[in-house]
Amino acid sequence: MARPKGLPPAFGGEPSDGPGEDAPELPDPLAGYHPRPGARGPRTSLTRAMIPIIARVLARTGVQRIAAAKAGTTEACLGKWLSRGRDAVERRKTSLYTELLFACEEAWAHRYSHLIELGERTVVDRHANPRFITWLMGVTAPKQFTVPREPAAQAQGHALGPAFELVSPEAAAKAIHEKLLRFLEEDDKSQVPPPTEEPAPSPDGAAPGAG
Repeated sequence: MARPKGLPPAFGGEPSDGPGEDAPELPDPLAGYHPRPGARGPRTSLTRAMIPIIARVLARTGVQRIAAAKAGTTEACLGKWLSRGRDAVERRKTSLYTELLFACEEAWAHRYSHLIELGERTVVDRHANPRFITWLMGVTAPKQFTVPREPAAQAQGHALGPAFELVSPEAAAKAIHEKLLRFLEEDDKSQVPPPTEEPAPSPDGAAPGAG
């Protein structure tokens, strides 16, 4: 079987053609991980030496939290520094924060350019699977790489008539009590016999029907 194009060297093992064969070893998740000794807490002041570390990690992962941790700070601090850089750009000022902002923007541009290139490769390479790429781009940059879906028009009350109105138990009991009283009044009126009409007296004072 031909080796898929663009496959990292770590996955270059021969594919398994049947049971009983060993699968290629997965990358070690702890490879390259070295705890920083003596770190008492995150750095809260930006230095020029932190900028290339942050930019390089963003170009590799695109995740701001990972980049901040690699530079020894927090995502909140990195977000504040980037906000200060944007404010300085709007005021046409240059500072260490604008340097960080442009380095991060360039790193993000490199990251998404790489993902777009991988996505375009899936069009011509039948071995490449675009699902992870499209998912990653949609999650990390939804404004640029997702199509907004308009909710379908929903019939009122799910096509079962007018929607129910939420009321409190007290209000519901009061409404039922009032309806019961009206029902009893109407029932009492229906049980009363109609009044009998007395015959009108004749003009000459004789009883009706007398000859």
